[in-house]
Amino acid sequence: MEASESELSIPIDYVPGARGHGVLAVGPDSGGDDALAVWRLSPTGRAGGAWVVRFDEIERDPEQLRRIMWMLQDRCLVDWDRQTPTGVLARIAKLLPAELLSALGGNILTIPELLTEIEEHRSTYTAAVERHRAGTKSKIAPLAWPTEMPDQQNLAAWAARAQSTSASPVAATALGLTAAVASTAQLWQDTEQARYRRIYLRSLGDPQPLPPQWLARLREAVGSTSLVSA
Repeated sequence: MEASESELSIPIDYVPGARGHGVLAVGPDSGGDDALAVWRLSPTGRAGGAWVVRFDEIERDPEQLRRIMWMLQDRCLVDWDRQTPTGVLARIAKLLPAELLSALGGNILTIPELLTEIEEHRSTYTAAVERHRAGTKSKIAPLAWPTEMPDQQNLAAWAARAQSTSASPVAATALGLTAAVASTAQLWQDTEQARYRRIYLRSLGDPQPLPPQWLARLREAVGSTSLVSA
């Protein structure tokens, strides 16, 4: 048995106990100068702040960088791999408070691991449907997902195309990551909606805005710095 659309309720953006993500990118700005892009994202990938600062400006006014980086306090950095944000942090490490640097470096999420977690839950839900099918005489349709899971390469290519009109390469990189995070969060919300429509799958829990491990990491990042910004 399936529920109606009106019975489904998944928070779109507000996630209690979680601040969200941060994106760091290095590359040419619109004038071709070496620059740093910093994007601040909600838990589900909505941009809530964006800065592009040339490195020569950072050298002249390092306090500007510190003010921007404090905007990422209590958030997890996110990228396609761990090495990229770690490398960016290493480049600006001498300009940041040690506590902030440690917190950001210790709270990094990768999009592939987020995709894997969603895929694991889809497999669990599919198996639960099959068990229910085996125990009932009713005709049970297979669990269908509104959107199939993309692989990393396809998602990265889509995100890059979606931001191909950006004014600068460094902003395009940050925007592409933002699009990928938002798309991944939407994949999870699609997954939960499909699951929750099946009344017999509701025993697996109320619909959640993000997968459990992903959400736990975002919540763990909150309060991970002992300093407050000046």
